Amino acid sequence: MRSITVAFSTFQESIRQPAFYALLVLGVLLLAISYVMPTFQLDKGEVKFVRDIGLGTYTLCILLLGIFSAANLITTEIENKTAMTVMSKPLRRYEFILGKYLGIALSVFFLGFLLTAVFLAVVVGKVAGGDIVLQNVDPYEAMWPEVVVVFPGLLVGLLQALMLVAVSVALSTRLPMILNVSISFAIFILASISGPLMDYLQETRHGLLAVARAVYYLLPNLRSNTEVFSAIGLGKAVPAGFVGWAALYSLLYIVAAISVAVFLFQDRELG
Repeated sequence: MRSITVAFSTFQESIRQPAFYALLVLGVLLLAISYVMPTFQLDKGEVKFVRDIGLGTYTLCILLLGIFSAANLITTEIENKTAMTVMSKPLRRYEFILGKYLGIALSVFFLGFLLTAVFLAVVVGKVAGGDIVLQNVDPYEAMWPEVVVVFPGLLVGLLQALMLVAVSVALSTRLPMILNVSISFAIFILASISGPLMDYLQETRHGLLAVARAVYYLLPNLRSNTEVFSAIGLGKAVPAGFVGWAALYSLLYIVAAISVAVFLFQDRELG
């Protein structure tokens, strides 16, 4: 119950940040640009373009909000001794960390919900009136398949952001804001390329394979997310089982990362 109180307080702080509104405006602008920008592509190229830009914009914006919120709201409270005041109340340290994570996750979900509404409106508008191929087809018959195909991408994009938020929360218990944000983005980049890099090292039997394998399993695995985004861009349906396994992996990784955050925060000096 006390974690829920901290979560709602953190959620309110997060959506009051200028970064929340800046990312919302940025996301809406990029989605609007994807709709009006001519692509001069045949077949379903225009819808594919909107889906690619939309999923990328959605994922990037919620990821940025999550990392900046974790690095700012938690690290600032520790450095400004606000956390010490909060902890003077009957609040355990694990409740503090869990509440902070849940509050940031809720703000990420809220931003994602708003961007999803705009994204779907753009896809519907493109199918109904903008796509070259679909002009001779009943837009309402063609609309649903083009819209429903993006939902797995929205889910895995949200889970990807929540995993990296959990990592950032763990880092925030020990590192200052700028270093936290830098490392979180470095982890995101490394996690995004770790799959193809591992494949290359295995094929070439490189001497760093053992080290790379250890890093590969420590970092969040984003390969399945990339595969989902690629399939959606091509208009292919993503199997529910594939999304289910990705969701289960993300949940386990989040639990592990938050457990590390609680462990690191247990003996953190707040005074």
